[in-house]
Amino acid sequence: MKILSFRLQGKMAHFRRYYSNSSALSYTVPPRTTVAGMVAGLLGYPRDSYYGIFSLDHCRVALMNGSPVKKQMQKMNLLMIKSPNDLNGSQDFHSQTPTELVIPQDIRKGFLDYRIWFYHKDPGIMDELEHLLKTARPGYCSRGVSLALGTAMHLGWMIFDGATAGKEVVPAGPVPVLSVIPMPKLERIEFGESPVSYRLIREELPLEFDGDRLATERGKADMLISLTGSPVTARVSSAVMLDDGTYITWME
Repeated sequence: MKILSFRLQGKMAHFRRYYSNSSALSYTVPPRTTVAGMVAGLLGYPRDSYYGIFSLDHCRVALMNGSPVKKQMQKMNLLMIKSPNDLNGSQDFHSQTPTELVIPQDIRKGFLDYRIWFYHKDPGIMDELEHLLKTARPGYCSRGVSLALGTAMHLGWMIFDGATAGKEVVPAGPVPVLSVIPMPKLERIEFGESPVSYRLIREELPLEFDGDRLATERGKADMLISLTGSPVTARVSSAVMLDDGTYITWME
C-alpha cells in the first residue's frame, strides 16, 4: 500500500480532551480524530462533513512523537465574544481557565515534532493530498483552514517526508515500533539483555466520531506513547512494515 508521511511541528500544542470542562486538559499527541480534521481542512472539506470519509473503515493513521515533550499548566484569560467588537476585551465577563499545554523539553531551542503516516483507500484523496503536500518550502498549501496544533493560537507548520510503501505483517518476534501502539495490539515490551530507558504513558485517545460528533462504539482506544520519541521494542499482534524496514502500528 502507498503511505504518505509528513510532520506536524510547532512550539506549543493543546489537544483538548473532549470530556474536560473547567480545566482544559490536553492529550499528549494529536488523536486520530484531530489528524483526520487537519487533513480534511487542508483538502477543503466543510466542517463536520468528513467523518464518514475518514472513518476507520476507509482511512488509516499512525503517529510518532518525534521529540521529547512535557506538559505545563497555564491560566488563560478567556474573553466573552458575542460580536467582532468584543475582541478588544470590552465585555465584562472574563474567565481564567487552567489550560494544559504540550511543549518541548527545551522550549527555547526545541519544538514539537509529530510524524504522521496516512493511508486512504480512495486513490483520489491520496493523490490530492500528496499534491498539496509537495511544496518547495516547509509549510502547507491548504484549500481550507490554516494549520494549528490543536487550538488556533498554537500555530504550526507541516513538512512532507514523501510517499513510501508498506505492507501489513504479523511479526514473528519483537520489533522496534516507531509509532504509538494500541494497547489491544501490544503483547509484551521487550527490554533485552542491556538496560533500555523508556518514558512511556498510556492514554485513551478518540479515534472516530459519527455525524453527531459522538464517539462510535470503536471510537476510543488506549495507546502506549513514548515521551522521548524513541522506538519501543515490543511484541505486537499486527504491524505495518515500511519499505525502509521500520515498523508502525495503525491507531485503531
